[in-house]
Amino acid sequence: MSEHAGAPVVVGIDGSRAALDAARWAAGTAVRLDAPLLLAHTYPDEATFYNGTAMMIDAQFIQELREDGNSMLDATTAAVLQDHPGLAVERDVRSGTAASHLIELSRAARIVALGAQGAGAVTDYLLGSTVLRTVNHAHSPVAVVRGASTTASPDTRPIVVGVDGSQVSEKAVEEAFALASAFGVGLDVVHAWSGEKQHGLAHASKYVDWTAYEEGEKAIVSECLAGIRDEYPDVPVNEVTTQGVSADVLLRHATTAQLLVVGSHGRGKVMGALLGSVSQNLVHHAPCPVLVCRARQ
Repeated sequence: MSEHAGAPVVVGIDGSRAALDAARWAAGTAVRLDAPLLLAHTYPDEATFYNGTAMMIDAQFIQELREDGNSMLDATTAAVLQDHPGLAVERDVRSGTAASHLIELSRAARIVALGAQGAGAVTDYLLGSTVLRTVNHAHSPVAVVRGASTTASPDTRPIVVGVDGSQVSEKAVEEAFALASAFGVGLDVVHAWSGEKQHGLAHASKYVDWTAYEEGEKAIVSECLAGIRDEYPDVPVNEVTTQGVSADVLLRHATTAQLLVVGSHGRGKVMGALLGSVSQNLVHHAPCPVLVCRARQ
């Protein structure tokens, strides 16, 4: 039996259009994975904080917020069941903070999905503390779904996975193969390597055998695929090894993909605050959903 058997696809619901789009993506994914969909909503505690100052919220108001949350989940359930009538839909409504709620649910989740607002340069850069905290601390892969769903999910476009030979990229490859098989689509395995400019070798480039160097980089992709390719003979694989900056290369491939899968080393308070890593760059700017993977804790 698979280690993921019975594990739900969890999606955070806050009443926004972005959350509804994430729910639709998550529902389509849950159907293909033969998994239940778990809708999660969080409302404030009676004692909450505003600008660092503790303040009490009236219990009656809390009750109204709880009821509003359940109404949001009712509406979301109706929307996803219209698309997927046979889908098992569960819910989890509790008080606290949204990120903490989703991180706790991620312990038993197949995937956690969140919507990205992405409205304007500032919002696009900051993205949202709930999304970033969840991406950096979740125990399961986290999908950040950007933009309105213009096609049924999943569709026929390929999945793209970025690899760099690290342990976390191996995890991303495992997830990408499993999803490509479940979706019935091809997989583009993309590896970007740095040339003379990135290495500061512009003046010494004539002494470097770049053909041999590129062959070594291609071997990284082959090593990442060793073994797992045989586990998924139904998945057509396209290997891409190209010179360039990893984030830029992956963003180009994401324009024709339905999902971009990457691994991430980031975890902890410091990494959670940094936006410079490849995975967080992609989460902020990719035109398709991004699935961030790391080894489960």
